[in-house]
Amino acid sequence: MTKDAKRIGCLAIDNFATWRHVRRSFGQREVGGPSFVPWVMVGALALLAAFLILRALRRQRAADVAPLIEMPDRPTLLRLGAFALLLAAYSAAFFPIGYLPATLATFVLGLLLIGERNPLLLIGFPVVMTGAVYFAFTELLSVWLP
Repeated sequence: MTKDAKRIGCLAIDNFATWRHVRRSFGQREVGGPSFVPWVMVGALALLAAFLILRALRRQRAADVAPLIEMPDRPTLLRLGAFALLLAAYSAAFFPIGYLPATLATFVLGLLLIGERNPLLLIGFPVVMTGAVYFAFTELLSVWLP
């Protein structure tokens, strides 16, 4: 990707964010709120991931060589899909049930999905990491989590 293409991409994202902000600022019925930027980032990451996958497949086909990295087998793809669904459920459950229970449950289920079976890691790691993040946000940054 050339420098000009990168600059055009950054300009497009900036213009989109400005347009959305101006629409919200002048009393339109749409509500941007604090969730606007995270959703833009989620959408941008999804689009960029799709772009990178398609570009790699196109280059592989054009070069007509064996892939350097094999596509995952069916069980791995199913595990990745389950992990994506777990993260979607986490984002849906975050506000209704709160940060602590949603994050602890997601951590434990995520570790189970990747094959972790050590009870100390299954319980200890999520509790320590969730507690550390909660403490950092609430005490150090004064950002209250639900």
